[in-house]
Amino acid sequence: MSQIRNSVVALIPMRHHSERVKGKNYRDFAGRPLFHYITRTLLDCPLISQVAIDTDSTTITEYVSKHFRGVDIIERPEHLRDGEIPMNDIILHDISVTDSEFYLQTHSTNPLLR
Repeated sequence: MSQIRNSVVALIPMRHHSERVKGKNYRDFAGRPLFHYITRTLLDCPLISQVAIDTDSTTITEYVSKHFRGVDIIERPEHLRDGEIPMNDIILHDISVTDSEFYLQTHSTNPLLR
């Protein structure tokens, strides 16, 4: 009997310039950028098969490349970078460029999520 394994991609959307809270993704939280914690939590979860960060930020891309080699970066297309773009449009784009049975979307502002 074979065991069916479901794939789950965790999506974390992060804009470089947050409109309501300036620099929120980069805010220091216990010595690291805020987004560091949710990224680590998702990587450590055995039920998550892939972590992908959707961003327009070279700062985030460089940090992730240095600290989280297993995380995929989805470069946000220019037409999805405006602050008025609904999150559903961004998620639909991310789903179109990643292959999975299931998706989980969360924000970098959940550093204490376990």
